[in-house]
Amino acid sequence: MKTLRRYDIRHAAYFITCVTYERRAILLNDIDLFWKCWTMPEPSAWVILPEHFHFILNIEDQSISDIMHYFKIKYSRNFRDRYGPGNVWQNRFWDHIIRDEDDMNRHIDYIHYNPVKHGLAISPFNYANSSFTAYFSEGRYGQDWGTDYREEEGFDFGE
Repeated sequence: MKTLRRYDIRHAAYFITCVTYERRAILLNDIDLFWKCWTMPEPSAWVILPEHFHFILNIEDQSISDIMHYFKIKYSRNFRDRYGPGNVWQNRFWDHIIRDEDDMNRHIDYIHYNPVKHGLAISPFNYANSSFTAYFSEGRYGQDWGTDYREEEGFDFGE
């Protein structure tokens, strides 16, 4: 396997996607375990789905690779202690360095709409495992955001 080289930019915001091994739907079975293992930095936007999660992380003095490695190891060990042996995560994770405010807003919207996109909720308001309600409480979203999606029009999240 080739060595993956990542940009390591301190004091940057990263959009992260991490997927379970063979997309096994395990993450929501024990959400407390997930948050117990995630220790730093606190995501500024997030969603946890059954088999993957998306975060926006504001990185200070750590390496994104170190942060993700530490989390995946800690979660895997705790998961195996509770549920038995086996692979937990795909080998890698996907990252994107946020370029500007518009890029940030598109990724935050993508995160919050993701449960609807995957058919887990009819509206972001109906999905508990995301930062959507905090953003709504701050006035960043209207009462009907994410409920008027039409397949033929789509939402442009900059994917």
